Amino acid sequence: MLSGTSEHQQGEIRYRRITAIWKAALCLLFLVLCILLLGVIFSGKTESVEKIYYPMAAILGMWMVGPFFFMFLNRSIQREAVLVSWDKHSLRAGQRDIPWNQIRKIELAAPARSKWQLSASPMYALYLKDGTRIHIHTDHLFGKKKLQASLSILQNSLQEHQGPDAGSPSP
Repeated sequence: MLSGTSEHQQGEIRYRRITAIWKAALCLLFLVLCILLLGVIFSGKTESVEKIYYPMAAILGMWMVGPFFFMFLNRSIQREAVLVSWDKHSLRAGQRDIPWNQIRKIELAAPARSKWQLSASPMYALYLKDGTRIHIHTDHLFGKKKLQASLSILQNSLQEHQGPDAGSPSP
């Protein structure tokens, strides 16, 4: 759910908890299959060639999917399904509050694979006026349309809160 209201100068970008739950369930299923594959090897029901391929497939599968399982599990059990929220003073991402007047621009960043060849999730990059950059990871919870729509909401909120009358009270 995307929401942003210029009347109240506050809003939030939420993810669907059910998305995190079903993605965690799919990862868990894959991890269970990897463990079953290792069980087949240890039970001695494999041929000599399979004793080479099955452990490699199981270990690679756990290595590639394991981090995603814990990422989705973490998102599914969080108290609130809010990725980013804001008010007229600051933008909040997790436990971090960033005042609007410190943010120079907000962009969508799609990082390359990590050095361990794990897929990195798209993220919002907040470029601060002091030259630092803060990343807000989306953890693969949004599709392309929602990523773009939420980026647009964040950028519009930044413009509203940094406009010429952003600090003055409304009549």
